[in-house]
Amino acid sequence: MPYTESAVIYDHMMKEVDYRGWVRYLVLLMRVAGKESRRSKIEGERLCEFACGTGNISLILSRLGYDVTGIDSSGEMLEVARNKIARRNSNALQLVHHDMVTYCSEGAFDRAVCVYDSVNYISSADALARFMSNVYKSLKRGGVFVFDASLESNSLSDASLFIQRGKHKGIYYHRKSEYDPKAKIHTTYVRVKKDGRVIEEVHREYVYGIELIRKLFTEAGFEEKFAAGDFTMLEAGNTSERVHFVLVKPDND
Repeated sequence: MPYTESAVIYDHMMKEVDYRGWVRYLVLLMRVAGKESRRSKIEGERLCEFACGTGNISLILSRLGYDVTGIDSSGEMLEVARNKIARRNSNALQLVHHDMVTYCSEGAFDRAVCVYDSVNYISSADALARFMSNVYKSLKRGGVFVFDASLESNSLSDASLFIQRGKHKGIYYHRKSEYDPKAKIHTTYVRVKKDGRVIEEVHREYVYGIELIRKLFTEAGFEEKFAAGDFTMLEAGNTSERVHFVLVKPDND
């Protein structure tokens, strides 16, 4: 299963990721939805991060004033997140061990986010549709959902097809990635050696087109405010490597 043995070294493998910059971008995108982002306005607002992993994004959002709930299917990743929360004494962050596709908390949240290819781990259009529907149900009227998806251009680029080797906390790892354009599946293999054991995790990301994603969240009831390409404020297109969608649950739902 993905992110079990590799959970304790996940942050080391992702050390180049600018999580603070990503959160700044998310806040900027939420402004597009017409929602205030000053701290005085967001304190106490409930935000759900789907596929929160080791909690990097959730922790930053909680420091901004959001009452954050992080959802993830990996107990090992959540354990890393819990250790961070304990070290930072963060009371405004709750963690829930649950598959993000089936999680639903009726009308509980003002905002929701799901980042870093997480929707690409959803293995079928039917499951993606179910996810969109459950996020919609989990938001209050007027709630905002910002999520990203990695597009085929990203999988075809040299930057996304990599080999990484290293050692951290006495654990050796080897990470490589490949893309099957016919099946539209981007596979990353993570081989971990620790305590004399060698374990290989297989991470599969399923590449969806913009129009299919748009069809599914529209059918769920969302209104699209913006689709931003490649960490810019420019409209995304089929040649973008990553798209961030900004969606709103209508007030009159």
